[in-house]
Amino acid sequence: MFRNYIKIALRHLWKYPAFSGINVLGLAIGISACLVIYLLVRFELSYDTFHPDKERIYRVVSHIGIADETYKNSGVSGAVPSAMEQEVTGLVSVAAFHLLYLQQVHIPEPKGKIKKLDFTADPNSGGQYAIITGPQYFSVFQYKWLAGNPRTALREPYKVVLSEKQASKYFGWDKASNYLGKTLSYLDGRDTLTVTVSGVVKDWQQNTDFHFTEFISLATARNLKWQDNLQLKNWDGTSSSSQLIVKLAPGIKPTQVEKQMPALFYRHAEKNEFNAKRVFLLQPLSDIHFNADYGGDFVRLAHRPTLYALMGVAVFLLLMAAINFINLATAQSVQRAKEIGVRKVLGSNRLSLITQFLSETLVLTLTAVLLAVLLTNPLISAFASFLPVGLHLPITDPVILLFLIGLTGITTLLAGFYPALVLSATAPIQSLKGLISVATTRKAYLRKTLILFQFSLSQIFILGTLIVSTQINFMRSQDMGFRQDQIVTFETDWRDQSQKKFVLLNKIRQMPEVAQVSLSSSTPARSGYNTIVLKFINGKKEISLHVHNKSGDENFIHLYGIKLLAGRNVFPNDTLREVLINETYAKALGFKNTSEAVGQYLLLDKQKLPIVGVVADFHVQSLHTAIVPTFIGTENKYARTISLKLSTRGRQLNQVKATLAKIEQEFKTLYPDQKFDYAFFDDTIAHFYDREQKIATIVRWATGLAIFISCLGLLGLVAFTITQRTKEIGIRKVLGASVTSIVSLLSQDFLKLVLLANLVAWPLAWWAMHQWLDNFAYRAPISWSLFALAGIAAVAIALLAVSFQAVKAAVANPVKSLRTE
Repeated sequence: MFRNYIKIALRHLWKYPAFSGINVLGLAIGISACLVIYLLVRFELSYDTFHPDKERIYRVVSHIGIADETYKNSGVSGAVPSAMEQEVTGLVSVAAFHLLYLQQVHIPEPKGKIKKLDFTADPNSGGQYAIITGPQYFSVFQYKWLAGNPRTALREPYKVVLSEKQASKYFGWDKASNYLGKTLSYLDGRDTLTVTVSGVVKDWQQNTDFHFTEFISLATARNLKWQDNLQLKNWDGTSSSSQLIVKLAPGIKPTQVEKQMPALFYRHAEKNEFNAKRVFLLQPLSDIHFNADYGGDFVRLAHRPTLYALMGVAVFLLLMAAINFINLATAQSVQRAKEIGVRKVLGSNRLSLITQFLSETLVLTLTAVLLAVLLTNPLISAFASFLPVGLHLPITDPVILLFLIGLTGITTLLAGFYPALVLSATAPIQSLKGLISVATTRKAYLRKTLILFQFSLSQIFILGTLIVSTQINFMRSQDMGFRQDQIVTFETDWRDQSQKKFVLLNKIRQMPEVAQVSLSSSTPARSGYNTIVLKFINGKKEISLHVHNKSGDENFIHLYGIKLLAGRNVFPNDTLREVLINETYAKALGFKNTSEAVGQYLLLDKQKLPIVGVVADFHVQSLHTAIVPTFIGTENKYARTISLKLSTRGRQLNQVKATLAKIEQEFKTLYPDQKFDYAFFDDTIAHFYDREQKIATIVRWATGLAIFISCLGLLGLVAFTITQRTKEIGIRKVLGASVTSIVSLLSQDFLKLVLLANLVAWPLAWWAMHQWLDNFAYRAPISWSLFALAGIAAVAIALLAVSFQAVKAAVANPVKSLRTE
């Protein structure tokens, strides 16, 4: 019986290829969106879910109060881990680790040769970070050990544990035990650290943010001046490079541990205003991949609200496709009236008719699913820049197959059940006369409601596109307090001990194509940040603040156009001796007039730093965050970022390229082994908003698909209406009605639906976009003109879709319409 249903379904679908094609296309779009978004959400939610006792693993993070702001840091003070291990109860393991950026590795080879790997020249050649940690790390995170002992491998200094792939990369493929005892050296330009391999672990195959492949013993740091660099005895500083992971005992809640932290901290730390506003909290392991509040030094962050929004988009697109199917199926109902009547006269009951119509829907849905599966991997490739590396469709995965089966079943019922119920309910006599009851007022309201739902969603997407684009344009055009255009930046070799950078600076200054050049530790704004604690004593009151550190020479503020409001500029110095501060910092110190800050002193540990000038506020990060206290000092000895302003007035693009080629030639003369990797500063600022650009692209695509699907649904409803009013149109034409009046008559009901959809969508869109804009400290206002533009666009699109069918009906020969019985 079911075989016959499928045969009849295929014949019917073949008989009406236009309706079938529209249905398949609409369903394929909805299903492919669901499939890609399911793969993405599944991929992101799988991070670090494979660890045993994962629900008991937490990261200790710091909250620091500065003025009226709270700054969140993923790290802790260097002395916290050992104190927690000894003094805090309820913990099974306390694992501290410190990030070490890998710059160059030397591996001894036979006959005295040295194999050199430079990670700065090719960041994609391997992991950029090693970690300095102890045996406790392997009691929190479980690895399969191929060689060595997890309890003792990191007890002694100058030991390293490697992952299997990293060991084979350094020493070639071999038996894991043969790697033990081999040596390698890490170089960072000032120190060389030689370590011996004491263990080899299996690489994790699952998704994880803890993707480290080199583990250097913490005992090594205690035997070097790294103990000072890592500040292992310091309670004041907080660095995101110093991470702390703890594993709670069974039955212990994180709040029980957090309550012990204030007493622990005040037993050791200096009691002052700054430390009084420090709080240590426990962040669940499951939250690390998604929480941008703590940055992403080694974590590839995902945005949880975006994932939820994408899930909503997928559901809505599938619903819209199902609505289309319903409208198109009911539009065909008149053509199938006699078929239904004949089947009922010959003995078909309602259940068999419902099964028949659901079979047709199943065939369409299966075709759409097959098309969606074929489109998925090409779509992933097309959107590779927006999606995480490694995302693909594993079609043989049982979970994926179950998802596809479930999606097929849900879509079939969602799209096919209502039309099957309506078409099977008609009495045989009515069916044979062609009097299908789907034109009743109640059912007409249902179909109009579905169209209203579709266009409301489309309007929300249109408004989302306009508001996201407006915010991005606002951020790109906002005055950040410094000049962005015509500035090129690059970095000198981190291994430069002979100070060749000053030679390069002089050569660049002599080029007539370069207007200005400056040496600094970084550009005025960048994605990361560097803060230190500075103290200011005003009478008996001491103000300690975390302050953003910007190191630049005497040309820094002039090149970037940072305004000097009071005092003078800094003088050239190899080490930090005096500072400029910004307006926000001056106000935080209690000065109402910025000039009052000039001549005052700040304390860095015991060093007194005179404030020689005050500059206008400028953004050190993106517009997501507010302007914060910042100082500019000069430390030419450690600076390695060169910024230059090109004299581009009247010059063509090829002349700019020639200038950069000339600079590269001088660079290569001094640094032959380093890649000349330059960037235009305005492009660097634009990268601050890559996530917003991706969101804008996703919203644009969702908008386009939603409008396309909505127009398909509108075409279905128009086709249904025109079919029902064929004789009416013929009579009106015979009585002298013009094409314009008939088109207006057929269009006005649908345009009313679109206008009503605007009224439904506007408050929802306003609320949703306000929630999104709350992520920005500075945001563009939501103008009423955007709503007006979105409304006009929706009406124009709907009018275009309706007019096509309406004009076609209006110009038809009325004789044919009236002759139809």
